[in-house]
Amino acid sequence: MKIVEEAVRRRDTIHVENPEQAYPEIRDLLERRMSFDSVQEEKYFHDVDEGTIRSRIVANEGFDHHTSEQLEIFLVISENSNELDIQVKGKITTEYETEGWRQSLWYYAYRALYDKFLYGGARHGFEEYTEEKVDELLTRIRQNVEA
Repeated sequence: MKIVEEAVRRRDTIHVENPEQAYPEIRDLLERRMSFDSVQEEKYFHDVDEGTIRSRIVANEGFDHHTSEQLEIFLVISENSNELDIQVKGKITTEYETEGWRQSLWYYAYRALYDKFLYGGARHGFEEYTEEKVDELLTRIRQNVEA
């Protein structure tokens, strides 16, 4: 059983000082200076003719045994206009085991009720943390690459 909620979505356009250094700086920020369990670059396109870099980066952080945070970061860096267009989507994913006897309808009903009445409050706290994390990420990117 998997429950996915989109907690936050932010978009920003930043005027960058050095477009060639913006992408490595953002990767370094995500991998070394912020606390994520894993950072994966899922797509990367560098169009030399147009002078743009497009990328999709996914950063994950675990909260507890069942719940984790996933930030999907979409970047478009234009070397001609010296702009960085960034979109960040923060998702919270809760996964419960569904092997063996856990595939029954009774277990599914139990987990749905447990999640709604007991664990929902904890997940709401994770939503606030995810919003703060996205805001911190955008602030730190702005501090490091803005002209």
